[in-house]
Amino acid sequence: MTETHPYEAVVIAVEKEEGRMAPKKRLAILAALECFAQYGFDGTSTKMIAQKAGIGEATIFRHFPTKRDFLLRLTKPVVRHVLAPEAAHQAETFLTHRPGDPRQFIREALLTRLHWMRLYAPLVRIVMQEVLVNDDLRDMLAGEIGPFFVQLGEVIAMVGAETPAQKERFIRTVASLVGGYFLHSSVVARDRDWSDEDELDFILTVVFQGIGAALLLR
Repeated sequence: MTETHPYEAVVIAVEKEEGRMAPKKRLAILAALECFAQYGFDGTSTKMIAQKAGIGEATIFRHFPTKRDFLLRLTKPVVRHVLAPEAAHQAETFLTHRPGDPRQFIREALLTRLHWMRLYAPLVRIVMQEVLVNDDLRDMLAGEIGPFFVQLGEVIAMVGAETPAQKERFIRTVASLVGGYFLHSSVVARDRDWSDEDELDFILTVVFQGIGAALLLR
């Protein structure tokens, strides 16, 4: 089975949220994703998107009143219809069948998340930047991903993080390390031949055993 191109997957997710779209709206979304990937969110104008799509700028404003609205309406469907269901299913499967140890589950879950982040890398990088200043985007992510963290908390409890504060600290630490690795490997040193498996093993060893033990890994 051929994996759907990430830009087409965004279009499919938006259609699940907003219904079947007009051809020009589809062109606008695909063009926006290409422009965001090449120039970043701030470096992309609606005029550039219109030129890339071969449509009038007025057509874009008919569908998306502002550029920030455009971003939110691309991000929300992807999180709601692609990321959240997949993540929730993964956690539910583990809690139901308890295969292996929790650390291995966390490793596999993180590898899946990293694969997803790389597929949607341009959108993910933009969201990581915009979430700092865009309240609507931040509220949307909290609402859509929140239920997954509740399920994840049950898994994390199995490795010794029992109180809400301990679970939150564990999630924050792992998310910071993985997010930092993603940005470094996809922006700062993207030409290097990275191994997500090796880097995640290092991160989890840091989390579970401390930085000293992790540095001994080859």
